[in-house]
Amino acid sequence: MRPNKPKVDVNNWHRPPFFELDTWAVFAELYYEVSDNVPMTLGLRYTDEEKSANTRTIFLSAVDHPDYMNVALGHPLNATQGKDANGYTAFSYGNSEPTGRFNIQYDVSDDVMTYVQLSRSFKSGGFNPISPSNPLVLEDPANAYFEPEFIDTFEIGVKSRLLDGALQANLTYFYYDYADLQVAKIVNQTSLNENFDAEIQGFEGEFAFAPTQNLLLTANLAWLDAEIGSGESVDPSDPNGSTWLGDGRNPTDGVVSLGNTNVYLGPDCPSTRPTPELFGAPGCSGIPRQLSGNSIPGSPEFSANLGAIYTVPMAQGANLTLMLNYYWQDEYYSRVFNGPVDTIDSWEVWNASMRFTAGSSNWYAELWSRNLTDEDNITGQYKVDANSGLSTNQFLLDPRTYGVTLNYVF
Repeated sequence: MRPNKPKVDVNNWHRPPFFELDTWAVFAELYYEVSDNVPMTLGLRYTDEEKSANTRTIFLSAVDHPDYMNVALGHPLNATQGKDANGYTAFSYGNSEPTGRFNIQYDVSDDVMTYVQLSRSFKSGGFNPISPSNPLVLEDPANAYFEPEFIDTFEIGVKSRLLDGALQANLTYFYYDYADLQVAKIVNQTSLNENFDAEIQGFEGEFAFAPTQNLLLTANLAWLDAEIGSGESVDPSDPNGSTWLGDGRNPTDGVVSLGNTNVYLGPDCPSTRPTPELFGAPGCSGIPRQLSGNSIPGSPEFSANLGAIYTVPMAQGANLTLMLNYYWQDEYYSRVFNGPVDTIDSWEVWNASMRFTAGSSNWYAELWSRNLTDEDNITGQYKVDANSGLSTNQFLLDPRTYGVTLNYVF
């Protein structure tokens, strides 16, 4: 079922800024055994959501309006004040969707189980924090909202205990087919959610091996192939497309800053609109870049998590447990444009701990350290829009830390 399109009531200014979400759902699962070792599960769900809010794009000019502080303090505006300066608009959006899953399992033996699962899920759409007067909406009214995200999944796997229980091995292959994957970017002083079709496939392996009674080795390995299938978007850091077109221009050539937004005045605009601040000169937000085949943000191709736990038995039933952990992940992109500035380099981290557990098991003391090698890896980032200087906010791995934890169970 397709969503209800957003309702925009430009005359409803009597309410202060707010956001409301009303949702309800019904669901059921049916279990059926084809035979003693072939159980099946069928699950169905129906979800209904309604969102509403008064929202706007906050331009600096709004602070000059005498009623700006009234709005900030939650006082109502009359219709003229709202439309003239503060720009709050009443939006509403609704989704009603059926989803479900089907799982069939085959127990090869008491120690080996295989399964296949099909499912369909969704994440509701909504409206962007924007106003009808925002140039993005004037250029394309669809930018006022974003569509719901749908995902059809196929998963096949095996879970096993081998070597008389000394080895646990779980293997999974999955394939996700996204329709209207929701991805956000910051542009023209607002967060703009966009939709792209995408496909993801991957493999995960989880292993736990106890070669002796006191030693446990673990490994989680993953491979991921995540690509955008179709879609286009304007890169706020390259509005004229010169970087990916390779035509030798500067990314700001033909771009005019209007304070609240940037306008590209090039003749290659796919569609133009008059720019009142420039005496009606035709312009656009930029040249859309085709994203087919680009990696989905935040999707490292490979990752590994390795661990070792060694337990030393001590007198009166006490234990000393030594733990060492290593994590590594491949490089990935932070934006759909997959440019050099979007690259998050691969990184790794070592953690360790030593725990003494009393024989009564009602207390323990642990000495631990995180990021043993004191790496300053970048683990994530996002880029703000041109009106804020196109700066990049980065998240760094915590520096080397260590401490002592004492725990007592009463």
